[in-house]
Amino acid sequence: MNLSAHSHDRRAEFLLLGLVFVWAANFPVMKFALIGIPLLVFNSIRFVVGASVLGAAFASRSKWVPFERTELWKVVGIGLLAHFVYQMVFIVGLTLTTAGNSAVLVSTAPLWTVFFDSRLHKTPISRHMWIGMGVSFAGVILIVIGSGKKLEFGSAALVGDIITLAAASLWGLYTNLQKHLLARHSAVQLTFSMVTMGAIGLTLIGIPSIASVNWGSIPWPYYLAAIASGALSIGFANAVWSYGVKRLGPGRTSAFNNLVPVLAFIISYLALDEKIYAIQVVGAAITISGVWLARKRVSQEVQP
Repeated sequence: MNLSAHSHDRRAEFLLLGLVFVWAANFPVMKFALIGIPLLVFNSIRFVVGASVLGAAFASRSKWVPFERTELWKVVGIGLLAHFVYQMVFIVGLTLTTAGNSAVLVSTAPLWTVFFDSRLHKTPISRHMWIGMGVSFAGVILIVIGSGKKLEFGSAALVGDIITLAAASLWGLYTNLQKHLLARHSAVQLTFSMVTMGAIGLTLIGIPSIASVNWGSIPWPYYLAAIASGALSIGFANAVWSYGVKRLGPGRTSAFNNLVPVLAFIISYLALDEKIYAIQVVGAAITISGVWLARKRVSQEVQP
């Protein structure tokens, strides 16, 4: 590897560390913003901002490759699944559980990705992958028990955890559905197109709330949180993620995600004073270990 390539790789790693902090901080930021801004209005703001940031990044660096008619409908459908349905499920789950729990449960998305890959593309799951998934879900069970104290479906935190886990599975499904589209189109173009679909869908469904909300009564910190969430966690994050995959490959890039739930627990505790129980710390450690084990194996298998 020459010096220039090494420098670009280091730059990618530095940006990905920044991305880890952005995604970890986004959980408590969203939790805070939802206190002052109605859910549908909040989602509309952040996705319009995120799509604008991605559009600017794409226009400055990339060339548009037109979608074929059949591809266009797939982009619309997959984009709505990933950035409309997923976002609604994720936000509802976040409002019911803690930001820390949400971060750990969403971190199981790569395991769902592997599961759907095996079902949709007939990719075999290795023994190490099964072990990683089993360990991770054992940790999830401990987190759920820690949230609801008792396994009772009347517990809002327990319901929130289950909904958040469903959101993680939707993200795994989305990742697999877009696989064939990435063969012809850049990740940035595809991400921008799909985020735009989400922005349109979320804005349309939010029109009644947008029309009825008293904008002047919302303190500016809540607006700032919504704008920051859109610009950074959607716009900046997706652009950096694509750059990381291009420079380092999917295996090395995905490894940075292991730090997100750990930082999210810490930031949520410091910023929102969320209670963290010992059983949740153990569950988080086990979940992250399972994800790391599964991803480490994938990373080794994709190396030349």
